[in-house]
Amino acid sequence: MMSVTGVLIFFGIFLAWTILRKIEKHREDAGSPNPTVMLLGGLLTSLGFTWEILGNDKIGAVVLSLILIGPAMIGYALANVGVERITGRLMIQSVLTLLSLFLAGNYSTVAVDVAYAGPFLALLLLMNAHMMIENGIQRHLIVLSSWLIVLFSWTRYALEDTSGLLKVMIVLPYVAAVLLWVGVLTVTYFKLSSNYPTLHITAQEGL
Repeated sequence: MMSVTGVLIFFGIFLAWTILRKIEKHREDAGSPNPTVMLLGGLLTSLGFTWEILGNDKIGAVVLSLILIGPAMIGYALANVGVERITGRLMIQSVLTLLSLFLAGNYSTVAVDVAYAGPFLALLLLMNAHMMIENGIQRHLIVLSSWLIVLFSWTRYALEDTSGLLKVMIVLPYVAAVLLWVGVLTVTYFKLSSNYPTLHITAQEGL
């Protein structure tokens, strides 16, 4: 599950990278390395998630490093492009996600559980940045997506002790969150094309 959605998350980060490049071009800041740093961070995170596809059953030090360094690079890139508006919602969601680590060890190992918190926090940060350039139904969908990530950060610990339909129900919020986020990113990308009107005024304070 984490392997497949890892690929989808990288696609979402690729869309965010494209949107960031378009916005920085509009701001005449196209030479900034920040979009590239964010894309590389997304690639490292996705490689960590998709490692099992290559036939590795256990997550080792290399994979743990990827899914820790990747989110750190994403956060660094966003911090350097002006994402300074840390909302109360983001603070609460981040704290709740970190508090879920009290259950660490029930899902697999403490090291793996702690490492996965990094990508979750990176996703919340990306979603928060995306909210700043959206309004209306699209913004509400991203808010819903971010809360689904928080929900899964707690319920994922029950995956080991469940099976069948119940396991699907636990995974569903996470999959829905990623699909919603990528879907809204896709709409935002087309909004930035020549066939659509420009983003509203707060877009220059967003990604």
